[in-house]
Parts: sequence; structure tokens; C-alpha cells
Amino acid sequence: MDRLVDKNKGTCMGDSREHLQQYMPEAITADDCLATLLEDERQALLDNRKEIVFEAGESLIKEGFVASNVLYLEEGLVRLNVLIDGRHSAVNLVSPRSFVGLICTFASHNLMCSARALEPSRVSLIDLELFERFVKQNGSFAMHLTRHISAITSKIVHRLARLRDKHIDGALSVLLLEFLEIYQSPDYTIPLNRKEIADILGYSKESVINALSRMHREGIVKVNGRKIGILKEETLRKISQTG
Repeated sequence: MDRLVDKNKGTCMGDSREHLQQYMPEAITADDCLATLLEDERQALLDNRKEIVFEAGESLIKEGFVASNVLYLEEGLVRLNVLIDGRHSAVNLVSPRSFVGLICTFASHNLMCSARALEPSRVSLIDLELFERFVKQNGSFAMHLTRHISAITSKIVHRLARLRDKHIDGALSVLLLEFLEIYQSPDYTIPLNRKEIADILGYSKESVINALSRMHREGIVKVNGRKIGILKEETLRKISQTG
């Protein structure tokens, strides 16, 4: 986070902006928000932040707990969940240089969401009272943060609406393309087992296995355990739109 609050080094506009721009061209990222902090605010942030590393599978946020910090993901990948009808449903995949669960933090100090690391993840903790002080005293920061939360909300709504009416092939294609964008490569190791993929998409484990096998046979993707190789990206994109 040091480079985020150093004016001389500029901000880091990476995957977060690219993900949001598919839904909102003028999306404001977490980096954009932090770049509006004044010099004394930047120093206060650096002086008070703490870093913690979570292993894959560990919880960053537990539902029902009282929020005391804003979480900023430095490295890794995090799954954000909400409890719907007694089961946890994934609503977002959080990649580096992003706030984790910010919309839940500001909706209520008793968190209405949970978050779990999908791979080893390094997080900066920003004291919530300090963060709220920035909102109250820095109008530019408050405006950027409002636009950022709106962009994140829009992304989540579009993602859920997009997945809602998809058949398994279409829903799986959406997820595989999300990981392609996250890792910026057609070849990656997906940080989920088949059951976890099924939980995210709302299908059975068997449906996921059958869909992956079908895509593998048709030469759309190459599947070897958790290793995924996207061979026909345009075909996969068409399936994600029409499947």
C-alpha cells in the first residue's frame, strides 16, 4: 500500500479497473480513492495500517462480526459471500489492489457478508474510524468512494443477473473467463475444487464435471485437474453470452 499513497510513484491501475470497466466505463477503483488523500492523511494511513497474511481457505471476514477495519487486498484472491436462504453464495471475486467487502462494511458495522482467501493473500488493515474520518473531512475522497461503491455494486448486480438464467455451460464459461481476466493468462490453476465451482454457480458437482469434460472433448479448454488452458477464447465468450 506504500506505493498507493506515495504521490511521486503514482497509483497502481491494474486488474481492478479492467474488471469494473466491463460494467461501468468510468469506474473508480480503490487506487483512485486512495490517490485523493491529502499528504497528512496519507501519512496517517501509513502510520496506522497493519498487514496480515491469510492462507488459502482462511476467513478474512466472518458474517455477524463487528467491523473494526477496512480491508485492502495487496496480493492474492478472495471470494466474497453473502448468506442467502441458509447457504453462502459467492457474489464477487476480489483481486489485488481492491477493498474487500467495503459495501458490507458501510452498510452495517455488523458485517452482512463473509470473505475467504482462495489463495495465500496479503491484506492491509485500515482502522475503520480513520477511514471514516477521511470520508468526513475530505470531500474528494468521499465522492470517489461513493462512485467506487456504486461501481462495485453495479458489477455484483450485473454478475448475478448474468449468471441467474445461464445453463451450466454458459455459467461455467463466465467463471472461466473471470479467472482468465484475473490471472491475465489463458493458462492458470483454478483455486477451486469442483464442489466449490458448483457452489458458486448454483449447480451440482456432477454438472460441473460433465460440462468441463464436454468443453475438453470439444477442444474449447484443456483440463488437467485444477489446471485450465483456454484454447478457444472466442468460442468460450460466445457460450458465456448465449449459453
